[in-house]
Amino acid sequence: MMRHLDVVVVGAGAAGIGMGLALQKVPQLRVGVLEAGRIGESFSRWPAQTRFITPSFHSNPFGLADLNAVSALSSPAIYAGTEHADGARYADYLSFLAREHDLPVVCNCKVEHVAKAAGGGFELGTSQGPLHASFLIWATGEFQYPDLSPFPGAQWCRHYAQVTDWRDIAPGRHMVIGGYESGVDAAVQLVRLGSDVCLLARKSTWDPDGPYDPSLSLSPYSRQRLYEAVDTGRLDIVFGADVVRISKRAKGGFHIHARDGRRWAAPSAPVLGTGFLKGGGARQIAGLWEWNQDGRIVLTEADESTRTPGLFLVGPQLRHDQRIYCFIYKFRQRFAMIAQSIAQCLNLDPTALRTGGGVWGPFGNSDCCEGCEC
Repeated sequence: MMRHLDVVVVGAGAAGIGMGLALQKVPQLRVGVLEAGRIGESFSRWPAQTRFITPSFHSNPFGLADLNAVSALSSPAIYAGTEHADGARYADYLSFLAREHDLPVVCNCKVEHVAKAAGGGFELGTSQGPLHASFLIWATGEFQYPDLSPFPGAQWCRHYAQVTDWRDIAPGRHMVIGGYESGVDAAVQLVRLGSDVCLLARKSTWDPDGPYDPSLSLSPYSRQRLYEAVDTGRLDIVFGADVVRISKRAKGGFHIHARDGRRWAAPSAPVLGTGFLKGGGARQIAGLWEWNQDGRIVLTEADESTRTPGLFLVGPQLRHDQRIYCFIYKFRQRFAMIAQSIAQCLNLDPTALRTGGGVWGPFGNSDCCEGCEC
């Protein structure tokens, strides 16, 4: 027999767990969170040296939620015991929240297909059996969906998301492509491990006179580490490097070709810090979304699919015109709004989402981001 739930959240990362906790505050709402792997799977796959670029502070007593928290009263700074947590500790934090709040998360449950049900809602085929949901919230993130083909020859490169530990890469001369967070972090980590690195960037994302929103420019945390790497004398940065292809050299290694005709020799596989697929995991159900000319998902003001009513998007792929919610402290502001919308559709009481025990009520609820280049 097919099981029925009011709401199914697909993905148990920061967006999925946070959204699930918000929904759990609506009385009588039947909720389930499905995860293909483990809670916080993407964070567990981060390179061992990767850290959060947004700092965590236990500022709750002062009326400000921790920037990286997914529930208002929790704090990764307290749980992980550090200002910049690594992926493994943040995944543990998410697991702790799910466990302590008895959030109904089903791990190792891969969603294999989704279809609109004839009588309304959605039918999900999963690795653990069929499921029907009146509402579906997609929270699959983007880290597990790297852009592996940004230009011809990229198959010979090593993408940032494919690195388990930077210590696995032998010290030497390395080329890194991409001047935003992942490219800079790759360069910093390799320099720290004794390598000489050439970072190829289209433009500077760390202009001191530029915007300070990390959605628009390099975060202060990465900026500081970059300056330290430059001071070692082992990091060269080339600006205006619009890479268009990679070719193999006859005597081994590779050539990196730029649009303006410049070429660089790479003795080993270049590292790609060129980002992730637009839409990320939402491409698993691409036909249920409307896509714009830039390859981004079009949503209503309530974060609902314009093509498929009842389907919502949460997480770093969320965009509204020039407003982009690619950090936890940004996209978490949308949780209560979606939960309230669903509660009202089902004639359930959403009061807890707005008052003392609410999701973000006592801690503010600002939409504080503009366009970015995530």
